[in-house]
Amino acid sequence: MIVFWDREAGREAGDSDPLDSRDAPAAAYVADGLILHVGTAEDARSQAANGSCEALVVLTENERVEDGELLADVSVPVYVFTKADKQSRFVIQLLFHYLASIQSHVFSRKTFVGTGPDAEMDWERVLKHIQDNLGTGELSLESVAKECYVCKWQFSKVFKKRFGITFRDYLIEQRIGEAKKLLVKGHSVTDACYAVGYGDMTHFGRIFRKKVGVSPSDYRKHYYSQFIL
Repeated sequence: MIVFWDREAGREAGDSDPLDSRDAPAAAYVADGLILHVGTAEDARSQAANGSCEALVVLTENERVEDGELLADVSVPVYVFTKADKQSRFVIQLLFHYLASIQSHVFSRKTFVGTGPDAEMDWERVLKHIQDNLGTGELSLESVAKECYVCKWQFSKVFKKRFGITFRDYLIEQRIGEAKKLLVKGHSVTDACYAVGYGDMTHFGRIFRKKVGVSPSDYRKHYYSQFIL
């Protein structure tokens, strides 16, 4: 869901925003759970801080948003359109509503029916895709989300809800786990590094030590010697 805060819309006495949440087109998308209009900075902060949306879009005719109106450490992307007159704000909102309608159509066909994208996500296929592509540098949150026909922000949220761990941490655990298996079987540290998708030995060694407690070479030396006895 994308949250919209038009900073000036609520202050224009006597004017009604063409795409205010009270209008029929906007209300239809709100029902789909894809677009939500809020009227105050407090509402915008609340939605962005608790991670209940994928992004927050702020529209204002000023050159900047006032200090304190939005949190600096929100958990979702914040897109601020400044120096936007009423017509520009209308066009921007219209564009996002159009994109939301396309997104809704794709979701309904490819990903889920019901209350959300987690309802019928094929998690077995998702995890198999991750496992099959551990050794490729192209494996990422964006690439897996694309396989599921959802945006990366939405996929990240439902993944953590489902498994209790972020996608990044899950991917690290799987890669380090696979690297440990290879090291125990006698593969070199270099081979293990590249086989599980890391392209930098220093980076691989740092993450391995953080997760396992010892360096890859020490791990191999200790466990491979036991394995061959």
